[in-house]
Parts: sequence; C-alpha cells; structure tokens
Amino acid sequence: MPEAVRGDGTPPDTEDVSPDEAGGGILGDLDDDYADMGDLPLERVRSADGTSIAYTRFGSGPPVVVVGGGLNDRAMFTPLATIMSERFTVYNYDRRGRGDSEWGDPDTWTIQREVEDLAAVLEVVGEPSHVFANCTGGMVAIVAAANGVPMVRLGLYEPPYWSTATTEEQLADLRRFIAEGRAEEAVTLFARDVVGFVDDESIVHFRSHPAWSAFQTMIKSTYYDALINRDHLEVPLEELRRIPVPTLVMRGDDGQKVIHDACARIAEEVPDSELLTMEGYDHLFDQKAGAPHLMEFFSR
Repeated sequence: MPEAVRGDGTPPDTEDVSPDEAGGGILGDLDDDYADMGDLPLERVRSADGTSIAYTRFGSGPPVVVVGGGLNDRAMFTPLATIMSERFTVYNYDRRGRGDSEWGDPDTWTIQREVEDLAAVLEVVGEPSHVFANCTGGMVAIVAAANGVPMVRLGLYEPPYWSTATTEEQLADLRRFIAEGRAEEAVTLFARDVVGFVDDESIVHFRSHPAWSAFQTMIKSTYYDALINRDHLEVPLEELRRIPVPTLVMRGDDGQKVIHDACARIAEEVPDSELLTMEGYDHLFDQKAGAPHLMEFFSR
C-alpha cells in the first residue's frame, strides 16, 4: 500500500488506498467516470457577468464545492461526490464552457470571470463552505481564496504551475477549431499538445469510450484552460501568502516533476498548509484514493 505523506512527514488519519485498489481517477478508470448522477435536480446560478453556471447537490452535512480541471465536467466527479456525500453536502458544478454551464464571452475572459463563477456557487450555498479544486481549477481557487472569496478550508490537487506554456499558435488553432465545430481536433490539440497528459495511444483508447463524446462537448472550455496555461503558470507567491484558510496541497509522485515541485512550493508559501504526496499516482486525480484524505481534512 502506498504511503500518503503530509508536509510534516506523518500520514493522515485515513486508510490509504493503493493504485491497484483505487482506479477511481479522473479517467484513471474509464468505467468509473460518468457514473449515473441519478435524479438529482439541475440547479443554476448567475455569475457576475450574467453567465449561467450549472450545479447539482449530493448528500447532507457541511458543504463542499468541487471545482474541475481541464476537460472535467461535473459528471466526471460523480464518484468523488458520491463518496463524500456520506458526510458532506457536495456542490458539484460545471465551470463555464462545459456541461450545462454557458460559455460566456471568450473575448472578455480573464481568470477573474472564473473566480466570480466560484464565488457565485459559494454564495448560493448560503453558509461557509470547503472547496476542493482539481488541476487548473486549483489555479482559479487560489486566486479566489487570496482575494477574499469566503471558504473554510481549501483542498488542491496538482495545480499545473511551471508546466509548458500554451503558444499563440495553439490558441489560434483552438479558436478556429471551436468556431468551425471541429471538436475532435480541438480535444486532441488541447489534451495532447497543450497540456500534454495524453499521447496518441491514449487518444485511440479514449475514442472507444463515451468520455470522448463528452470531451467534444467541452471544446469551448479548452480555450479558457489554454489561456490559464499561457498566463498563469508562474507560482503566484504573493497571492499564496494571502490565503487565510487551512490548505491541503495534494500531489502524486508519478507525474510531471515540475508540477510535483510546484506543489511543494505552494505548500511552503501558504501560511497554514499541508503537503500530501500520494505514492503511485500521477496527475490524474484518483477520486477513490483522494476522497478519504479530503474528508479527513475537511472534518477537522
């Protein structure tokens, strides 16, 4: 069994799940992704610029808002929301440009628009809430926390700081593919060339699974995440130092070293933070393995 280690070298008070036992990652096990969300009603909230943001609620207990990363919609986080709903009310929302949320205006997009989206969801919760954010969603949540968006505790999984920057040519190609409805090309460009977390073999595998169709519905969101990967790759030291809430920084030990190292730097700069390394895992967040750590952290 792998050892998940906090920044102080001690294991959290959870039972570790080995990579072989888990398989509940964001596309780490395709059979677990896009699990049935049941009859949960779709709810909506308007962000500051008028964009409609869609969300669903799971369970009961202290609230947790889940923020997805690149090519993540809320359906993909059904396993995490289901596990955590045993002790928490999980607000699982679609970031703009994916799922049932609107795209907004790409020409006026800044990361602040997505901070406003998160703030709108937190406001509709109606009470102080925890936040868990995956990948680029973590970059949004960090800006939000540093700028006073209210939350109780913040959990992060591998915000991809220090990774390879999006090129202007890639951004132009994404805009063109989106405008022309060339969904497969947009997804391939983003997943393989912009973020670099899949290769040609993986893409062939994905094309045989329903997740590929879901990816193609999210092509508009790839432009926003590509902008994040162009404009926000430096670890934001001043913002990290302003985060006022306890923060858990989670990382795998089997992914990109630059992101692995960036997570350590984040934990060094946030005043009240812990670094948790999950051995045997990579950049794709494993929901079954990660959920116990988040639940323990949010329960303190």
